[in-house]
Amino acid sequence: MRSSTLFALLCSVVIIVLLSGCNLSTYAAGNLAKPASTLKPGTDEGSNAIAQLSTLSDQIYTAAYGSNRQLVFTLLQRLETLSAAKAVRTSGTAAGWAAFDESMELAKDALLQKHASGLWYTQAARLKLASDALNRPNVPLWLQYEGILREDEQRIRTAWQMQSEGRAEAAAVTLGIYKEHVERFEVAALMQRDEASLRLLKEQMSYAEQVLAGVEGGTASPEAVQIALSGLDHAANQLFRRSDGEAAIAEVIPPGTTIGSLRNGRAQIAEMFIASFVMAILALAGWRKYRQQLNGVPFPRERFK
Repeated sequence: MRSSTLFALLCSVVIIVLLSGCNLSTYAAGNLAKPASTLKPGTDEGSNAIAQLSTLSDQIYTAAYGSNRQLVFTLLQRLETLSAAKAVRTSGTAAGWAAFDESMELAKDALLQKHASGLWYTQAARLKLASDALNRPNVPLWLQYEGILREDEQRIRTAWQMQSEGRAEAAAVTLGIYKEHVERFEVAALMQRDEASLRLLKEQMSYAEQVLAGVEGGTASPEAVQIALSGLDHAANQLFRRSDGEAAIAEVIPPGTTIGSLRNGRAQIAEMFIASFVMAILALAGWRKYRQQLNGVPFPRERFK
């Protein structure tokens, strides 16, 4: 056997071993990273119920995204029954569950109205984020809104700093987008944070609205806008802090993607890269063998005697 072929085979064996190890480590990491509610061994009634709640909320969100009114209504009825279970209500907070119940009622009311798909889609998103916060309390999706709010605040400042007559109005429009984002994760935040921290953020939003309206009407000074935006930034930072004062970090994943599917996707990319590398080595070995055949007898004749 020629040295090039031996080298190619040796590399293939090493790559296959690494690939097997990668799969095992990814599988182990995936199971360790899953919440207890999704692991079959040793699960209790409460964690299983929370996992079902999260799955059902995901289904409602998907159906709402597809504007499937009938399916959303059916799933909401199931969610209402499941969320009322004692095993589920032991998680979260009283304020969070009050907001959760209100979201379900608003969603059902919106479903009965024509041309109100945006309303029940928003409530579906609120329910999804709240259920996710209960199911994955360490890395909930709603924490990703910290970065979104910072971008919104920067847009408000940019709109206000424009040298034009309508800058206050433009800043107010951007502040409206900021408010929509807060409303979307409000229920999830109430499940994990003190109600007072969310109330402070909402008060700062209202104050900023009043100041911008006052500047537009000539009853507030431009300096008050900067003070209001600083207060808004401070309130948002306080909300996203953990109870011990440390910054809470969300696992960065695309919207609509689960942690498990993300890890599986990364594993597939690694496997594709390794497979491509193996194929390249084998192709190189084949090409060299082909070149040898063109230049003469590839193997000593004595080998076939």
